[in-house]
Amino acid sequence: MIKKIFKLFIFEFSQLILWFILSYPDSRIGLSIRRSYWKKKLKSCGKNLELRRGSAIGFPSIIEIGNNFILGNFAHITAAGSKGIYIGDNVSISRGTYFHGSNHKFDNPNKPIMEQGTESASLDYKNKTYSIVICDDVWIGSNAVILSGTYLSNGCIVSSGSVVSGFYDEYSIIGGNPARFVKKRFK
Repeated sequence: MIKKIFKLFIFEFSQLILWFILSYPDSRIGLSIRRSYWKKKLKSCGKNLELRRGSAIGFPSIIEIGNNFILGNFAHITAAGSKGIYIGDNVSISRGTYFHGSNHKFDNPNKPIMEQGTESASLDYKNKTYSIVICDDVWIGSNAVILSGTYLSNGCIVSSGSVVSGFYDEYSIIGGNPARFVKKRFK
């Protein structure tokens, strides 16, 4: 009984520390605390990581992030049930954006959706398999949703509020729900 209470206390204390890390203001100290915390948790990450207050990363051990990365306030990236997420260099993810590395299965009408498990896409990139690939120099606008199977090539821009899945060619501007190609950044 005492062991069970002690384990529960340790878990609660670790959640309190995580809340403190995620909630600390976007000061030099807050940004430094979050950078140090997530660098230890991520599968790999480059230099100049900036994770804003309220942002969170689920299953960081299967997420790779490059150099010069910004994750905006209250943005959330989760790789749960997926093959991993790759994010390249010079990527900016704006506030309130959500990444979902997998989706619920729902094809069996005789079983509740919550009991059917999850499935995720398989995208090949640099001789590895991921469920979401974000290449270099990508900007994702606020409150976008990036779903399993999303591949954003170099230089893509995703407009605010878009729901994205599928492959998008270099320098594409993408928008809408569901997201569609709008135009190229350059002629």
